Amino acid sequence: MSKSVTSLNPKAKNRQEKSFSYLKILIGLQFFLTIGLIIFGIVTIFKTDLLYIFEIFLGITLLIMGINNFLIYKRRNLTILYVIIGLGSIILAILKLLGL
Repeated sequence: MSKSVTSLNPKAKNRQEKSFSYLKILIGLQFFLTIGLIIFGIVTIFKTDLLYIFEIFLGITLLIMGINNFLIYKRRNLTILYVIIGLGSIILAILKLLGL
């Protein structure tokens, strides 16, 4: 019977716990941003002035989704797509906000 890495090396257990809490924070952040995105999506139906905030929330949510996708699932192609679309959304919202 083989022993687990964490029972042989206590430092590995500490490293595993730290990375797990880091992923919990990122997943929680993605959850709250998604809830905020849904709320602002409903609000922008009635008040179109808040469209910029919706686009910025969308961009930040896509960036966090890309980071989670890379760290959890180790997928590079979708991570690049999420980051490009997220940054594009944020840049376009800021340019619209500045009137350019």
